[in-house]
Formats: sequence, structure tokens, C-alpha cells
Amino acid sequence: MSRSNHYNISCPSCGVQQEVDLYEAINVSTDPQLKDALMQNWLNRVECPDCGTTFRVDMPLLYSDPQHNILIHWMPESPEMPREQILEEFDQTLDQINDIMPDDVAAPSVRLVLSRVELVELIYLIEGGYNQRVVEYVKYSVYTRNLEMVDPQQYRLLLNVEDSTEDELCFVMQDVDSRELGKILRYGRSAYTSMCELHDENPEEFLEMFPGPCISARNLLLDEKIDG
Repeated sequence: MSRSNHYNISCPSCGVQQEVDLYEAINVSTDPQLKDALMQNWLNRVECPDCGTTFRVDMPLLYSDPQHNILIHWMPESPEMPREQILEEFDQTLDQINDIMPDDVAAPSVRLVLSRVELVELIYLIEGGYNQRVVEYVKYSVYTRNLEMVDPQQYRLLLNVEDSTEDELCFVMQDVDSRELGKILRYGRSAYTSMCELHDENPEEFLEMFPGPCISARNLLLDEKIDG
């Protein structure tokens, strides 16, 4: 079931406050129009009644698609809520869920993302039948081989499923601060397919590298940089 709630928000341009309904959870099986709004960047978008500015309110959102067995929690990363705190609190939440679940019932498998573009990317990945851990392994390889050009501190790598072909996967660089999309990087699909075969033979290696629920090559590299 989709769920919304009332919030008092201030316009980032003029400061005028208003009360609006914002979605905290969407079920796209029962409300497919909400998926369209998310993909078109209109979900939780607000127009200021005073100055006319439109802006998107980024807030925690649970995305559910039972038909495709998708359950994703988006927790927006911000200076007030840094990545490390999000991951720690989410792990605690999962532990609490596991504690209250009956022994004969498996806890729901939920993915965690920290930005809207990662949410959209993950939806496309799952619906397209891609192996998320293998995709992130490919990103890890691209990052580590091109650190001067693709600094994980500055850029996200996103798989563009729609523009990928039978021969190549299409990755786009996104500037983390400006959110602008930039250079396109291409990766041979045959190499990705070979990686999928390795995953099928030894999934534990990929699981150890990307244990989840936040499966991210960029986060792994940032953690390695901190540890190093």
C-alpha cells in the first residue's frame, strides 16, 4: 500500500511555508502512476504558492513492487545524515526486523540506496534482469582503472540500461555535487556476461565484496580510502 503524510515545508527560494502531502512509501503494483511520477522526477515535487518555484523534497521513501519482487529503501544522504550514519541506523533497523520475525518466516530482502538516481538505476537493473553485484564489480573495475578521470569522491557511475546495447553496457558519470550527467563510458557486454558466469560459480566472493543491503562500488571505494 502506498502511504503519504502531511508535512510543513519551507520554499528554498523565498522561505514561505506550506503544508503538503508527501509520499513516504509507494507500491507501484497498486499505484503505477506513482512509478511514472518517480521516473519523471515529479514524485514529491512541490510548487511554492508565493514565488512559483518548483522543487523536489528528498525524504526517506520505501519503493515496493511485489510483481517484480522489488523492495528498496531510499535514505537520502546529506550533511545532516551522512552515509556512515545511514548505514549504521539501517543495519540496526534490519536487526530489529529480524528479531521480531517468526523463526519460520524469512525477513524481507530489502535494498538500500542513498540517492534518487541510484533508486531509479536499481529499478531498471532488477527489471532488466541484471546481476547487481556483477554490475557493481564492473563499476569497481572502471573506477580503479581510471581514478584520475573517475574519482569516486566526485563522481557516481550509473548504468544506463536504456542506452546499453547487445554489445556494450553504457555507464554515465554523474557529478555528486551538481548532479549533472557527463561523460559516457562503455564496457563490453561479453565481459559482463563472463563475470556473471564467475558469479554463478562462486557467488560467495561477490557477496563478500558487496554484502548489502547497500550494494555500491563507490561506497566500497570511499570506505577503502578512509581505511587506507
